[in-house]
Amino acid sequence: MTQPDRRPVVVGVDGSGPARQAAAWAAQEADMRDVPLLIACVLERVPPGPPLVATGILDRCATVARIVAPDRTPLTGVWFGRPADVLGRLDTGLLVVGHHGSGGALPALGGTALRLAGRYAGALAVVRTAPGRPLPDRSLPVVVAVDGRPGSAALVRHAADLATLRDARLTVLHVWLERLHAVADRLGHREREAHRHRAEAALAEIAAQLATTHPGLPVHAEVERGRPGWSLLEHTDDAQLVLLGRHRGAGVGARATLLLQAAACPVLVVDPIAQATLRRPA
Repeated sequence: MTQPDRRPVVVGVDGSGPARQAAAWAAQEADMRDVPLLIACVLERVPPGPPLVATGILDRCATVARIVAPDRTPLTGVWFGRPADVLGRLDTGLLVVGHHGSGGALPALGGTALRLAGRYAGALAVVRTAPGRPLPDRSLPVVVAVDGRPGSAALVRHAADLATLRDARLTVLHVWLERLHAVADRLGHREREAHRHRAEAALAEIAAQLATTHPGLPVHAEVERGRPGWSLLEHTDDAQLVLLGRHRGAGVGARATLLLQAAACPVLVVDPIAQATLRRPA
């Protein structure tokens, strides 16, 4: 058995609609993990008097958090500086932000979320929801994408922990890149089938390991042909959370950027190796 990270969930808010959605999602997450919730408002300029604007923002987001998790009293705080820099320095087990702040009207990826996704080393959740879905449907599965690189096994274990916490199904997805399939077409049917069989065997091994480490967890392993980012994007329509691995030295990558910009559910980006080291035998 392992002992989970007990540090608080921190959500950065700025008064926008996506920030309030992020506060609601973070409150649910803190309640499930049984850890404190800290709602943080970061102002880029020090006001001449009391930070009344920040106080109003925090009050509204704390109200949303209490509605979602009535048994958990949120902590609040005001900081000054660049939001991405300040939020990135806070001690947290999970940092949560909305997909877009109050600095623009378009539903694109906001500056703070984009900066954090590119350089924040901890676990980062960017909360996106489909129209009419203020919070993800907890009956939907948790989806994790694997590509066989180092850390994939640790990422799947972390996803299994989160699915177990939610009493949800887990979908483990490997997307067979189309250009590799085109190369295989030139090599012949036998080689193409061998590639698919290797991927299916690897996912079957992962499912067998999860049956031991997470007994009772419903696991669906799937191999698809396509473009990884776009295939994952389609899965967000029927998921409550999508996990992506941040590979050390590789940044967030084009696939994660696409998901963060257009997913229909929250996206969690983690360094799977770092997450594994935070969990120790109980």
